[in-house]
Amino acid sequence: MRQSAIRVCDFWLGQGLCALLTAHRRLVDRFARRAPPPPRRILFLKLIEQGATVLAYSAVERAVQLVGRDEVYFCVFRENRFILDAMALVPAANVFAIDGKSARGFLRDTLRMLIAVRRRRIDVTIDLEFFTRAPAVLAYLCGAKRRVGLHRFTSEYPYRGDLMTHRVQYNPYLHTGVTYLLLVEALARDAAESPPLKIPAADFTAEAPAFAVAAAEQEAILRKVGG
Repeated sequence: MRQSAIRVCDFWLGQGLCALLTAHRRLVDRFARRAPPPPRRILFLKLIEQGATVLAYSAVERAVQLVGRDEVYFCVFRENRFILDAMALVPAANVFAIDGKSARGFLRDTLRMLIAVRRRRIDVTIDLEFFTRAPAVLAYLCGAKRRVGLHRFTSEYPYRGDLMTHRVQYNPYLHTGVTYLLLVEALARDAAESPPLKIPAADFTAEAPAFAVAAAEQEAILRKVGG
């Protein structure tokens, strides 16, 4: 799909879905009586702008500390997953790649992803997007009991409904890597805290990943340089 078509769908269809699912969420919450168990499996949602995934390095590492590398998952557009493969943050089998080039492919892969997520009983979704609505919708449809994402509260940002259990205030003055890390740290906070996190951002430092070159790649480069 073209970027313009994606923006139109996200604006018109996304707003309606966010509003509808928010109404569903509030109805369901009236009957929710038990607190969810500790996090066991975490899914990150970052469909577009995969360059920003590099900035999520510390956030993913923190998630690995919480639940283990084999229990951390990532959902991206297929054409953007190469960055995840290069970083090797999560197992390749834990990456859900969605076709972003056609509406039919998007719907097909999204349905497959939602089925797989529910079968694996992933209980935490973390939406890494700032403004787009599709990841917020997917975070809710995954059925996770804990859903972490940015919320506009009283700020003038795009409407994304009220689908998150842990709603973090967006702060444009924070480094994106720190913002991502705070989303993971919000899991340890009471979901009723509004807005989280009421702690100094200076306490958190986002690190950049080190690029590791495979031995075979080094040899191939040396052969080209030497030849």
